[in-house]
Amino acid sequence: MQALVDMDTATAEATQLTLLLTLSEVASHLRCTRRSVEREVARRHLQVVHIGRSVRVERRELDRYVDSLRESDEG
Repeated sequence: MQALVDMDTATAEATQLTLLLTLSEVASHLRCTRRSVEREVARRHLQVVHIGRSVRVERRELDRYVDSLRESDEG
């Protein structure tokens, strides 16, 4: 059981150090579907970075997006 906890902790730490996230990783952080993330990208609520054919989201952009959700709930 402890090994499973250690693996989860290691995965979480590695993800926090990651500069660019895949759409699936963003969905995992937001606890939603990848399709929901794709919709937010299409609506330009979430900015992406293109690397070749790959689509990534900067960690600071994800933080900004979450902050914008908080602000819309407060106002």
